[in-house]
Amino acid sequence: MSNAVKYPLVFEVNAHVWLRELSHKTGSPVSLSTIPHSEIQKWADQNINAVWLMGVWTRSPKGKEVALHHDGLHFDYTKALPGWTENDIDASPYSIVDYKVSPEFGGESALARLRERLAEYNIKLILDFVPNHTALDHPWIASKPEYYVQVSKEAYEKAPDLFFSPNENQFLAYGRDPYFPPWTDTAQLNYANSDCRSAMLATLKEIASQCDGVRCDMAMLMLKEIYNGIWGNLTGKMQEEFWELAIREIKSQYPNFLFIAEAYWDKEWELQQLGFDFIYDKRFYDRLKSGDIQGLKTHLNADMAFQQKLVRFIENHDEERAAVSLKNNHKVAAMVTLTSPGMRLVHQGQQEGFKTKLPVQLANPKQEPQNADIYGFYERLFRVMRQTPVTRGEFHLIDLKEHDNPDVIAFERRNGVKTRHFITVANFSDRPTTLSFNTDAFSNIFSYEHIEVVSTELLCSPQFDISPDSLTVRLRPHEGLLFVTH
Repeated sequence: MSNAVKYPLVFEVNAHVWLRELSHKTGSPVSLSTIPHSEIQKWADQNINAVWLMGVWTRSPKGKEVALHHDGLHFDYTKALPGWTENDIDASPYSIVDYKVSPEFGGESALARLRERLAEYNIKLILDFVPNHTALDHPWIASKPEYYVQVSKEAYEKAPDLFFSPNENQFLAYGRDPYFPPWTDTAQLNYANSDCRSAMLATLKEIASQCDGVRCDMAMLMLKEIYNGIWGNLTGKMQEEFWELAIREIKSQYPNFLFIAEAYWDKEWELQQLGFDFIYDKRFYDRLKSGDIQGLKTHLNADMAFQQKLVRFIENHDEERAAVSLKNNHKVAAMVTLTSPGMRLVHQGQQEGFKTKLPVQLANPKQEPQNADIYGFYERLFRVMRQTPVTRGEFHLIDLKEHDNPDVIAFERRNGVKTRHFITVANFSDRPTTLSFNTDAFSNIFSYEHIEVVSTELLCSPQFDISPDSLTVRLRPHEGLLFVTH
C-alpha cells in the first residue's frame, strides 16, 4: 500500500452475486464497466483501501455440472436459498477453466474500466489466484497432462473418490487439502514439474497486469515441504519454493503489488519469509469465535514484525456469518478486529448483519432484512478508519491483570504524535464491568470536543471518566468503546 496506509482495510465482494443484485436493483444488466457510481462512492466514504473482487475468472462448465449434481451441496443450497433452481447455480469460482474475465461480467475491458474508477478514489483492486489446481476441463488437461498429478489405472480404481479419468488412458488426481475430501471439480497441479511452475508463474504475471494484488487461495499447499509430503511419492520432489521466485518476479515489475495468502496450519511466519505481504490470521478468528479472550490477548502480544503482516477478519466467504457465529459479540469483535494492526477484512453482507452463509456456487442470494443496529454501528466505525493511528500506528496491549473480568480487552494505537490516539476497550462477557488504567492519551486534551467516542451501542450513553494520566470505563455486557483523540 501507500506510505500513508500500512494496514489496509479490504472489502471482499462476490462478483457474481454483486452484479446480479445490482442488475436486479437497477432493472437492467450491470457489468463491471457499468457499476453505479454510488457503489464506489460508498466504499470511498467507508475508507475502504482495497476491494477484493472474488470470482471474476471464467468458471468451468464441468465444474457447474459437479455443482448441480453434488448431493452434499444441495443441502447447503436449500439452506441458503429455499426453492433454488439450476439457474441459481454456477461452478465454484475456484474451479477456473481460464484466467480471463468472465464474458458475463464484461470481459477484460470492463475489469480495466472498474480498476480505473477505483483508482480515482485511491482504492486498490485485489483478484484471485488459485495456484493449487485448475478446473477439470482446463485446456492443459489435454495439451499438457504432465502439468497434473498422474496415477496408474490401478490407483484410480482403488480410490475413485481421490482420482478421475478424463479419458480411457489418463488418470489424474483431484485437487485437495489432505485434511478434507477432495475438491471434485478441480485437477491437482504437479509442482514437481518445472514447466508447470513456469506456466503458473506466467499466469500470475498476466493477472498482475490487471490488478494491484492477489489473494492466493490455500497458499500453504504450495510450500515445498507440504507439497512433497502430500504428492512427492507420486510426482517426485518439488525442488524449489514457488512463492519465493513468483513474488520476487512480480515485485520486480510491480514493486507495490500485494500478495495476500489464505493459509492455515501455523504457516504464517514461513510465508512471510517467502515474501507475502499479508497472511490470514485464523488463530485470531478462532479465539474470537470461541470466546477465548485470554488467548486472544496472548496472540496480540506476538512480535509486531509478525502481527503487522496478518489479515484480521470475523467472516469471509468460507466462514459462518459473524452475526451467527459471534451472536451478541458481533459488534465488539468487529471493533477489536478493525482497530487491530495488520490488514483488516470486511465481507459483503457483514455490515448488514446478514445471517445466511452463501455457498460459492450460488449466484442468487436469499433476500435478507438489514439489521439497522449493526449497520449503523459499522457506519460509525468506518468513519474513523482513515485516522493514522489505525492505518499505520503503533500498537500497545493494555495490561488488565488486576481486573477480575478475563473477557475484557483494551489496547491503544498511536501514530507517534501525542494528540493522535485510538483506545479500544471491549467487554465480551455477559456481565457489566468497570476498568481503570493509566494512559497519557488525554494529557493534551483540554475539552471533550477533542475526543470522539465510537460505541457499539447507539441508544446507550458511554460511561467513562478521563484524566491527564488515566481512563476509567464502565462497560455494559457485550459493549465496546473506541476513544479517538484529535
